[in-house]
Amino acid sequence: MTNTRRTILLTLLALLSIFGKGQTPLVDSLEKSIYRAAGEDQKLAAIIALCNEYKSLHRDTLDLYAYLAHDLAQKSANSRLKDQAELVLAYDYLRWGWRDSVLATVNPLIKESKLKDPADRDLYFKASRLKAMTYATHGDYKESLAILYQIVSLAETHKDNLTLAENFNSLASVALARGLPAEAFTWLTRAMSLAASDPAIDAAIYVNMGEACHQSGKTDSANYYIGKGISLFRQTGILSNLALALQRQSNILIDAHQLDQAEAALKEMVDIRKQLGDGDMIQDENLSLINFYIQTGQVEKAIKFCTTLLKSGDLRTADPASGGTTYANSINIRLGYFEALAKCYKLTGQTDLYRQTLEEIIVAKDSSYQFNSARAIAELQTKYEVQRKENTIIQQQLDITRKNNRFNILIGIAFFIAVISILLFTGYRKREKIRLTAMLEKKKNEAEENERKRIAADLHDNLGAHAASIVSNLDLIELSTAGLSTSTAMQELRNNSLAIVSQLNDTIWALKKDALSLTTLSDRIKIFIQRIQYSYPSVNIGVNEEIEDDVMLSPSHALHLFRIVQEAINNALRHSKAQEIVVGISSREHQWEISITDNGTGIQPQTHTGNGLANMRERADKSGWKIFWLRREPTGTIVQIRS
Repeated sequence: MTNTRRTILLTLLALLSIFGKGQTPLVDSLEKSIYRAAGEDQKLAAIIALCNEYKSLHRDTLDLYAYLAHDLAQKSANSRLKDQAELVLAYDYLRWGWRDSVLATVNPLIKESKLKDPADRDLYFKASRLKAMTYATHGDYKESLAILYQIVSLAETHKDNLTLAENFNSLASVALARGLPAEAFTWLTRAMSLAASDPAIDAAIYVNMGEACHQSGKTDSANYYIGKGISLFRQTGILSNLALALQRQSNILIDAHQLDQAEAALKEMVDIRKQLGDGDMIQDENLSLINFYIQTGQVEKAIKFCTTLLKSGDLRTADPASGGTTYANSINIRLGYFEALAKCYKLTGQTDLYRQTLEEIIVAKDSSYQFNSARAIAELQTKYEVQRKENTIIQQQLDITRKNNRFNILIGIAFFIAVISILLFTGYRKREKIRLTAMLEKKKNEAEENERKRIAADLHDNLGAHAASIVSNLDLIELSTAGLSTSTAMQELRNNSLAIVSQLNDTIWALKKDALSLTTLSDRIKIFIQRIQYSYPSVNIGVNEEIEDDVMLSPSHALHLFRIVQEAINNALRHSKAQEIVVGISSREHQWEISITDNGTGIQPQTHTGNGLANMRERADKSGWKIFWLRREPTGTIVQIRS
């Protein structure tokens, strides 16, 4: 589109928005929304929404907006908007009666990929139905039915009830065009059951129901249904369909000899067609007007009108003075006009022209039969019914498969629940067992703790008291009068008594506590070193602490660790001839280590057979610790205990 053309279109649109008014309130509202659109895609979507009301737009207005939508779509990256713009252009071609252009535009839109995509499925069905109705409008019922049957079959597969209702009604329209009201009733009944109170679809169904009743000779029912259809079309504002309904109402009224009312309906129909820019109208409406002329005695006027309508030629080369005449090139359209003209010639007694027109009718019918063979259409209907039954069987098989799958899923769920229940029950029993064990362990620990405290109390009150009494009594004995051997024995007895008291104090210290920290243990080791330091004045004994995380120990573990350290210090003092002993205590990240390092002569733990080392190993093993005896360079021994 050139910049000049785009500028002209935009100018026209601006003028329309200022001075013009839509054919209906909905059209007027949609037209205004175009000028409120912010971006190009939003404007394109607004134009498409307006053009979708093509049955209520003036033909020139539709043409203007359809081409503008087409041009805007070329610049858009939105593929759905592009497709919708093409469909809008097809609507425009339909209003001008350009069958080939409609077909060329919708065919690319009818792709299997669009049917499979739920977002584009509506576009597929709309384009397909437009193609079918284009064929039907030009009397090619065979092609139209083939497409409609396919749409119905696919819509049934996808359970699209509104599409089914719309296309069942379209099948009824084709049946009525072929003069088969009984078949039309069948389709309309099915359409009514699926319309879901959509006013536009309901209105179309009522109008077709009225025509079916009219063709069946049921004038009262025809008037009832056509009246309901017209009322709904007035509400929805679908002007083109309202004009068609008024044309059918006029036919019913003419047959009922209510000519004044028929004339009023025809006049309103003509006014609507002029409002829409469809001055030449469509075949059914033209035939209604011809029939009205005949009924009111204006036969010559009917003959002149028929002769005008039977013009054929190429619209593109038509004389502009013709006023936009639509030529009747289709055999099926011409046939209706020939039959009306023959009726007029017969009424006026023009025998030669009547005979000549009958010959034209025979030729037209022969040509029409080639397009719309009753056998071919019957085959299409049979094919549809077979396909429908096959679809029903497939649907039943699918339902059975779904039920089986549901059953299998339920079995699987039941099995899963059973497995989970067993696992939960097993876990519950395990947790209960652990809880019971923990409870028993707790009671055991409480019992042990009570027993430990009782033993500590007994040791303190009984053995401790007796040992302290022995030491005290020994201090009262006068050793100066005793002999040397007696003094030595008494001194040894005193030392042993003091050792017993010391050991009892250490044991009671450990047993009285619920838990002991590494720092507390370090303090006890320092007290022990102070107690023995007087007996070894030549040996320097020290403690190095690097406690970052103060680890808690049970009383038994604390006592075992204290005894191991105590034994290691005593061994160094008795056997190593060391001048220096260092106790190192470290703890970080909940891991502790105690080392006893001396600078003595060193020992060979693998060849030592004393009970002291064995006791140290046994205490470490019971507590789950590691103990090592390492050689210190240049001389000495390192004893390491690690958690």
